[in-house]
Amino acid sequence: MAAIETVSVVLGAFREASEQEETLSRVAGRLEEALVRDRTDRDNTDEETFVTCVLVEIPIGHQVVRILNCGHPAPLLLGGGGSVTSLMPSTFRLPLGLLELAPSSGGHDTWEFPPDSTLLLYTDGLSETRDATGTFYDPAARLTGRTFPTPARLLSTLVDDVQDFSGGLTEDDMALLAIYRPPIPATR
Repeated sequence: MAAIETVSVVLGAFREASEQEETLSRVAGRLEEALVRDRTDRDNTDEETFVTCVLVEIPIGHQVVRILNCGHPAPLLLGGGGSVTSLMPSTFRLPLGLLELAPSSGGHDTWEFPPDSTLLLYTDGLSETRDATGTFYDPAARLTGRTFPTPARLLSTLVDDVQDFSGGLTEDDMALLAIYRPPIPATR
């Protein structure tokens, strides 16, 4: 129940902050403040309440993606030709709710998000899935060299692949989001 309350606090704070703040760092700061305030209001100062998250901004009219990663698995950028790039943050940030332990001044990272590529965001339910021998599922390795006609096909393929890899036994929930940037139409 505490996890649901924490998610509710973060989502509410995000809805407000994303409308009012101009940078991903400031949005993250507002989320951090909301978690700390909620922990204090509920007198849960002994409880470790934290949330991993990745904040993403895709500016209109630019072929880039801005990402602020707070302790979350790194998103993957899938190129139209089957390449896979892990978008690892340049500066490590602790999950939200833990910044008092190691304050971070790190901002967002910016990567090219070219036409005919897909940004894949996922939770650790994907990357921490294990097979019968205890080996972790590696989405970058399993997706390299593969192409997908639509984001829906990518996601359904991932879900099926995880089920096959794990023998149908997963221990954590898994959330996936694929964002596709279509090719630029040729002009005459």
